[in-house]
Amino acid sequence: MSATFPTGLTTPIGGGAALIGLAAAVMPTPGSAQDLTGPAGPWACQQEPFVSEPGPAVDPTAVRLIAGLLLSAQETALGIRSDQMDAWRGYTTALIALLPSGERLGRWADEKRRAEAQAFDLVQDMASAAIERAENARALQESVSRLKAALTPEQMSMAKQMQEALVERIVRFLQWRRSEAPGLPL
Repeated sequence: MSATFPTGLTTPIGGGAALIGLAAAVMPTPGSAQDLTGPAGPWACQQEPFVSEPGPAVDPTAVRLIAGLLLSAQETALGIRSDQMDAWRGYTTALIALLPSGERLGRWADEKRRAEAQAFDLVQDMASAAIERAENARALQESVSRLKAALTPEQMSMAKQMQEALVERIVRFLQWRRSEAPGLPL
């Protein structure tokens, strides 16, 4: 059996726009959240029944911290210079703003605030969230254009290599998650 997990630090670190795909890939699918501290887990013979709990499946703060770590590593690997920093910071800020924050869940998770909700408030919150994400996506597209103009051809080539490595890892993770690939993910 061959391990598919990287064993060295020579693997390029991915980040950037594919980070959103990574965040989506690590979020569990409905019905797959398990407490891995007990007898159940991915290597157990029998899994405990799924218990639905309130709140997001993945902590939004943790996702943002992971995104920040990956982007910081990518900044170092790309060799972002001081004259490129404004474009880089605009890009990272726009990318992290696109990640879910979990703020909108607060109203619906709190029993008192949920009771105060009016008819169609849920639908209006959903529409507002979609509009906000669209605005954030537009800002991300603009920041990517500014960043591409600021990077050297060598940095663009390195970013492309990082993206390719990250996409391959995401694909392997998704295949593993669907039990289509043997070994460990990533």
